[in-house]
Amino acid sequence: MSVAATAITLYSFREDRRRLYRRIRVDITGLASGANIIPHGVTKRENSTQGAAPIDEQILLTSNVAVHRTQAADATNLYYTVDSGSGSTISVYVTV
Repeated sequence: MSVAATAITLYSFREDRRRLYRRIRVDITGLASGANIIPHGVTKRENSTQGAAPIDEQILLTSNVAVHRTQAADATNLYYTVDSGSGSTISVYVTV
């Protein structure tokens, strides 16, 4: 089973009336036991062909497994390790 991710923009907000941020939920299915590299599909607001590096990640477990972040996200991938349970699903809330 291969890992799949779907990114859904939940809302946008401005911090102190300055920079515009987006809060995005990335639903991830098909996680395997061990380290997983997940292409998140989050793009920059001003250029949809370039990936955006999340500045914040919060995980919501939707399966009964132990999951932890392996390293910080970059412009193309999220990095999570599943301690047990193949085919697990999670949702990750990111801010870009």
